[in-house]
Amino acid sequence: MNIKLIIAALLISLLSFAMQWWQPDLLYVRGAVNQGEWWRILSGQLVHTNWPHFELNISSLLIFALLFYNSVNIRTFTISLFLLALGVGLSIHYLEPRIHWYAGLSGAIYGLYLVGAYSSYQRNDVFIAISVAALVIGKATFEHFYGQIHSNAELINARVVTEAHLYGIVGAIVLCGTDKLYRLINPKLKVEE
Repeated sequence: MNIKLIIAALLISLLSFAMQWWQPDLLYVRGAVNQGEWWRILSGQLVHTNWPHFELNISSLLIFALLFYNSVNIRTFTISLFLLALGVGLSIHYLEPRIHWYAGLSGAIYGLYLVGAYSSYQRNDVFIAISVAALVIGKATFEHFYGQIHSNAELINARVVTEAHLYGIVGAIVLCGTDKLYRLINPKLKVEE
């Protein structure tokens, strides 16, 4: 068992819990970022609109750690989560001018699940890889064509920013594609434990 992955997910959960007490100062607010509070691009993803929103995102993160403890190492997890959160935050800021504020980790989590699916596929766990990829892409496709699930919006007291989910998926495709290209260039590189 990859205990480091589970510990890292728990530490991120605790950090997010602590940050929730300063949520107004940490959530992504476009005007504040434009005035130099650039940290909100990342910190906004570790705070949530309310406690049910926190519980949804953190339970997803912990389920990820339990589901992929055999296939995702700590380095892949931390680098991927950081780059996905940064990518989602920058994409919202530069590509979605109508979004004035944002909170939550779900965009990065969507991408993280695809990174987990890719890592599982590399270790020949094809069932988990295809199942997870199909669920994540299927849910995002449903949201894109049919809109957000309204009960989720009611639960978190805000519109679900489904655009963030798409940016997380795109970020994961870039990360996994980059890894695949790197492995093609360096064929002796082995999959890390």
